[in-house]
Amino acid sequence: MKIQSTQEERKSLRLTVYNGGFGLVKEVRLLESSGPVSEIQFMDIAEHIEADSVMVRGLQVLEQNYDYDLADGQKLLGKYIGQVVTVRNQEAGEEMAMRLLSTSDGIVGERTYNGEILINPPGGLVLPALPDGLFLRPSLIFQIAPMPLQQEVQVSYMTKGIEWEASYVAEIAGKTVSLSGWIKLRNETGTSFPDAALKFISGEVNRYETPHLFRASGFMQQKNMGADLPIEEHGFADYHAYTLERPVTLLNGQLKQINFMRMEGASYKKAYVVERNSRQAAVKLQFKNSSANGLGIPLPKGLMKVFEQDVDGELEFAGEDFLEHTPNGETVSLKIGQAADILSESREALRERRGKLEVVTCIYEVKNKKQEGVKIDIDHEIFEPLWKMESSSHDYEVKSSRIVEFRVWVGAEKSVAVEFTYVVDKGGEENPGPL
Repeated sequence: MKIQSTQEERKSLRLTVYNGGFGLVKEVRLLESSGPVSEIQFMDIAEHIEADSVMVRGLQVLEQNYDYDLADGQKLLGKYIGQVVTVRNQEAGEEMAMRLLSTSDGIVGERTYNGEILINPPGGLVLPALPDGLFLRPSLIFQIAPMPLQQEVQVSYMTKGIEWEASYVAEIAGKTVSLSGWIKLRNETGTSFPDAALKFISGEVNRYETPHLFRASGFMQQKNMGADLPIEEHGFADYHAYTLERPVTLLNGQLKQINFMRMEGASYKKAYVVERNSRQAAVKLQFKNSSANGLGIPLPKGLMKVFEQDVDGELEFAGEDFLEHTPNGETVSLKIGQAADILSESREALRERRGKLEVVTCIYEVKNKKQEGVKIDIDHEIFEPLWKMESSSHDYEVKSSRIVEFRVWVGAEKSVAVEFTYVVDKGGEENPGPL
């Protein structure tokens, strides 16, 4: 005995979506029968299912198949080759029986009563009942030992065609910044997910790419975070999981946006950063991702658009940048534009060899055309791996093995020259290293 299980028997549906364009579907259905069942046709599944990921709980499966031989027009005609079909000519009010011979280059048939061959006969084809093994929708077929069914069964599988990403909107007003985070969810799996419990995994889960045999792929309630947002964040393995605490209907082909965080009144600063060959200083928006600053949750990667309040009180677009995964306690730093009134000129004043050593002197001249003084960060990258600072006109900090940062104050309508000399080991016999 065979039975079909559709979404009408579904008791629950959970959907976990990962970065990378795939998801994990978990659903529970009630299976009932009036007698022993040996085959279950599990319908209403994603078209892009990864068949080797299917797991079944509550049922002992002897064999499982993923049937994706769907009833599109050409494929359906191919199933009736050699069978008798009816040609119905509505205009002439006639019907004719013929044996279908070919559908590859038009319709070719043979009259049943005299053997004449017909090519593209006028009228429409009327086909017998749908052949066995042809499904209107993708289906999982489970073969089990014959038994009556009266039980709930959980079936889970992975599918491609579903993806999520975070996006953010930052609003700068005076000395504070407000932040809204959105989850953008797209479903192209070939099926809809009504009233699904949603979870999102943030992080890079390793996927081994091979040719596919089948078609397809506690949120911290801080004082400023908006306690009415029904989403919870928690650590999962080496990733972060965000669980939406209300069911969501996600239709096939739909793009949905879900608000997952709000932060208001956080402190921030604007940093002006100069690098090698900069003509203008980069403008960077920086704020601490901490509970003391109204945040304090891991932020998934995503594009952040920044708006700033003008003197007339209106918010205007100030720039955008891509936010990488930012753990709790780290600083968010986004490049949002170029400062029109902060200029830079840099050059190498000296590069000479002293035996196996090379001496390099660099000069940065930064000009502040603003009506107020500003701090400017000069981030100089040293490409050689073995070096040490010999002298400098200003204090500096070694940010990494390659980056030296000078932080200088430049008064209104003033300029400052920063000069420094470092020594590079070109022989490789000694390792001076950065201080």
